[in-house]
Amino acid sequence: MENFNVTKIYVHSGWRLHSINGPQEAIYQEPLPILLFLSYDVVKIVMNALQKNDVPSKNRGIAVTFNFASSANKNVTGPIERFVNMVSELVCAQMVDHLGAVYEKIKIKGDSASIDVIIKGVSGKFVGFRFLLTKQRDNEFDGTWMTDNVTLIEVISS
Repeated sequence: MENFNVTKIYVHSGWRLHSINGPQEAIYQEPLPILLFLSYDVVKIVMNALQKNDVPSKNRGIAVTFNFASSANKNVTGPIERFVNMVSELVCAQMVDHLGAVYEKIKIKGDSASIDVIIKGVSGKFVGFRFLLTKQRDNEFDGTWMTDNVTLIEVISS
């Protein structure tokens, strides 16, 4: 019997996988919102992607961040080209290539969540951000957590 290589796309634990011989040999392309991700998972995926923004391609971290933006968020910040410029130029630019993150004050009430993230920026300074997320309803991502807003918060160092 001959072996045929077939390209298939698998979705496994929120990663879109492309494979020739099966999911065990798959290489991820991008994370996608799925029901298994908690609000904390979404923020961590975004922050990890932004920490290595240009790996494996330029602005991939910002693209991952856009994938996890809610429809309401995208209506204000999109399309992706505008989002890339906005994240690259504003206060959020400090998240790109950051040196580490700590997650604090995780608050979840119903379909809303708030998570504070303290990062060490490339400059060595600590900067805080508050992620506001909602569990999506009545759209293609129904039941998944997505980011509605990210704001700068004060960091008090000791």
